[in-house]
Amino acid sequence: MATGKHALIIGGSLGGLFAAGLLRRAGWTTTVFERSTGALASRGAGLGTTRELVETMRRAGARLDVSMAVPMNGYVWLDAAGHAVHVQERLNASSTWSRVYLPLREAIPDADYRAGMNLERVEQRDKRVIARFVGGAVAEGDLLIAADGNLSTVRRQLMPAIEPRYAGYVAWRGIMEEREVPPAIHRNYFDKIAFSFPDGEMSLAMPVPGHGDDTRPGHRRYYFIWYRPAGASALRDLCTDADGVHHGASIPPPLIRAEVIRAIKEDAAQRFAPDLATVIGRTAQPLLQAITDLESPRLVAGRVVLLGDAAFVARPHVAAGVTKAALDAACLADALNDAADIDAALARYERERLDFGRRIVAHGRRLGTLLDGKKKPRAEWTGDDAYRDPLRVLADYGAPHLVHDLTARDLAA
Repeated sequence: MATGKHALIIGGSLGGLFAAGLLRRAGWTTTVFERSTGALASRGAGLGTTRELVETMRRAGARLDVSMAVPMNGYVWLDAAGHAVHVQERLNASSTWSRVYLPLREAIPDADYRAGMNLERVEQRDKRVIARFVGGAVAEGDLLIAADGNLSTVRRQLMPAIEPRYAGYVAWRGIMEEREVPPAIHRNYFDKIAFSFPDGEMSLAMPVPGHGDDTRPGHRRYYFIWYRPAGASALRDLCTDADGVHHGASIPPPLIRAEVIRAIKEDAAQRFAPDLATVIGRTAQPLLQAITDLESPRLVAGRVVLLGDAAFVARPHVAAGVTKAALDAACLADALNDAADIDAALARYERERLDFGRRIVAHGRRLGTLLDGKKKPRAEWTGDDAYRDPLRVLADYGAPHLVHDLTARDLAA
């Protein structure tokens, strides 16, 4: 069903591909403009998967198969001695970024995907949107979708004061081959997400697909993420290399100073069960991430609409960032298909996705409460302080009231 309408999509990552796939199937012409010239499939290590993510991929015309995820059957909380404090049954699955990206990208014709396009600014005239790119290229359409990430060029033009906000803690990430996982972990906990809660900190470890997204037993990998409080000055130190060069709020992994890596491995040996400490200690090159979140006060300006991380960024604890981008795109496509005109559709989209975005960001903040560096006796807890209790964190980890865990049955459906 041709609509005669053309959408310009800024950003060729997952949010942009979801928007392109869904709108194409609704009869729109779409053109995706991606800044990078390299292959995006190599981005990302682990990915939280949900039922909504799989359903939206199918709607977007993306190829799926049952091997896209590693199934897990629960959560386990391990204490410093390696004993299971609490075991919770919860069926879910993990995958990798490329397992979602590649099918979505294959569903978009190469002629409609333009790489190496760095947006300079957006203009609007008489319900038309004009995108101007570095180098002089110009594109014009009926709608512009900003899916260009948390540092969105489009959002910065529309709302220059809205930037990602540092949460006050960092995440250390690492990965190892399944064959290197300590036998006790592999035997007892490899089919679960293993949580630990050192004083004022939190970590989790889980299986993810291996090289080439291989999900066969014996060919998978084991992934950990360790959240630790770090004030502004500590973050600056962590992001300063051996030559004294400060890299802002992030640092390329090879430039992390050797003494910093040595210190976190020594800390792990003091804070975690020996087998989990071994997982961290054997990681040759851990990655450092400053945890941030972001809320946009509005999502629409004329015929420009924000989507995915350009609109809201929730902390990783919700395990649903990609799902949120997929649901943003699905909501936009549905609104455009159902409404009498584009402006009415965008008003509906903004109303619905502002509500969802605010709720998922708020939930991510609640799940990060115990990482705020404050020492509060239980008798003084109020409101979100309930999330200082690891049992409350385990009960609500992810976003179970907003999205649904993915199981092998969902993949096979």
